[in-house]
Amino acid sequence: MAWLFIKVLWVGVSFLGCLFPFVNFHFSGETGDQKPNFVIILADDMGWGDLGANWAETKDTANLDKMAAEGMRRSASWDRQFHIFALGFVDFHAAASTCSPSRASLLTGRLGLRNGVTHNFAVTSVGGLPLNETTLAEVLQQAGYVTGMIGKWHLGHHGSYHPNFRGFDYYFGIPYSHDMGCTDTPGYNHPPCPACPQCDRPSRSRKGGCYTNVALPLYENLDIVEQPVNLSSLAHMYAEKATQFIQHASTSGRPFLLYVGLAHMHVPLTRTRQSAEPQDHRPYAASLREMDSLVGRIKDIVDRTAKENTFVWFTGDNGPWVQKCELAGSLGPFTGLWQVHQGGSPAKQTTWEGGHRVPAVAYWPGRIPFNVTSTALLSVLDIFPTVVALAGASLPHSRRFDGLDVSEVLFGGSQTGHKVLFHPNSGAAGEYGALQTVRLGNYKAFYITGGAAACDGSVGPAQCHEPPLVFDLEDDVAEAVPLDAGSAEYRSVLPTVREALAGVLHDIAGDNTSRADYAQDPSATPCCDPHHVVCRCQASSQTDIPTSRNVRQ
Repeated sequence: MAWLFIKVLWVGVSFLGCLFPFVNFHFSGETGDQKPNFVIILADDMGWGDLGANWAETKDTANLDKMAAEGMRRSASWDRQFHIFALGFVDFHAAASTCSPSRASLLTGRLGLRNGVTHNFAVTSVGGLPLNETTLAEVLQQAGYVTGMIGKWHLGHHGSYHPNFRGFDYYFGIPYSHDMGCTDTPGYNHPPCPACPQCDRPSRSRKGGCYTNVALPLYENLDIVEQPVNLSSLAHMYAEKATQFIQHASTSGRPFLLYVGLAHMHVPLTRTRQSAEPQDHRPYAASLREMDSLVGRIKDIVDRTAKENTFVWFTGDNGPWVQKCELAGSLGPFTGLWQVHQGGSPAKQTTWEGGHRVPAVAYWPGRIPFNVTSTALLSVLDIFPTVVALAGASLPHSRRFDGLDVSEVLFGGSQTGHKVLFHPNSGAAGEYGALQTVRLGNYKAFYITGGAAACDGSVGPAQCHEPPLVFDLEDDVAEAVPLDAGSAEYRSVLPTVREALAGVLHDIAGDNTSRADYAQDPSATPCCDPHHVVCRCQASSQTDIPTSRNVRQ
């Protein structure tokens, strides 16, 4: 606990301004041997079928499709069933089916039962990702990396849970989902939310899920630079800040990690300029193209500055939010038909394939074979150990990890990924974070099912299953008909499923686990000026070059 005390003490002193002077980017000190750079881009609520390289019906992701053709795609289908680009795909999955737990697992390589983050944090949350959990940024920072985070954080914003104190030298973005505060440019939502009030102080109610009592803040490091943020210009600002960070980090002689948490494709969708084409008048398609353009700009600056030595990894945090109707993404073939017949949505917040199967692209010219495919079962959990290994760093001691170093899959042609993958409950049914859905090879077992709210407002009831429902995903990607519990195939699979689940629960019980603080207090609400309605304020100007503390050796 001594190290934790020192960490918290450092945070406290930093807030006093003694060790954390914010100045223009100044990265110094060569690291000697060249280490790779990393750019991790995480889309929000993006459906598997939203990526054109996955699903032929999608025509709005030209930049991502090009990146996929130049690198490795990791999203699942079976070419004997879906003749898409004549390529085979592999399984790639989010670590949870909702925002905060998925992001916590990305940055720790650990499931929510280990890292303590099992459901989302609120605007008034006093806690966040537990401080005794070590983030990917902290590991790479210690290995000499310049670290930056742009976009959605959603792992705690109050005090020491802020990104600047979780290993990121530079932060620019929104501390949680961008529907968790009002704006003057509210965009498309279902149901629609009003703009921020201009004069009278609003009520504290959140009718229809809309936040009207506090404006959405935009941070640059510890400072709120705009409240409410202008959502219409957010993608442009993210692209500018990412470009500046990569340029300055590249000229510093130090390797860098840039983690970009996109606002796309979460609602509200921004009101973007639309072309004359009829299909372009759909808000979701327009927003998808805006996201694709943003990713393309980040890839372009990487190609211009550090192409041969930068690994770009694009994926999503969970499946689409089907409750938002035409403002939600595509599930592709992963339609969860068994649950649909029971009622509710089989997407975000559920453990059906539509909830956690996400698009993913790995891009590193000269290192990842051109236009290669893989059948390995992979997860967002694998990003942490893989990046740590490629950086030549060491995993944190005294804790166990759920992710794998998949370097051999990326570079060596291996088809070996996870033998077993566990999908935690994420809000639709069961206790938050509990492991009651097991993926074993092509088989998937459900000890509990339940649908999230669907477009029509229906919610599938939670149902416990003992023995579990088992689906064969090789023959039934739509999860329509479970195996007959009396069949020889079912009886051969069930013992291995039970053994795997008992094994991981026993392992977690003996691990160094954490517990997140989900307490709430209104004083934790980000507010740049409490004397103005909805905390409204705006900085006089933003710096042309991002600001950050000096990187300590």
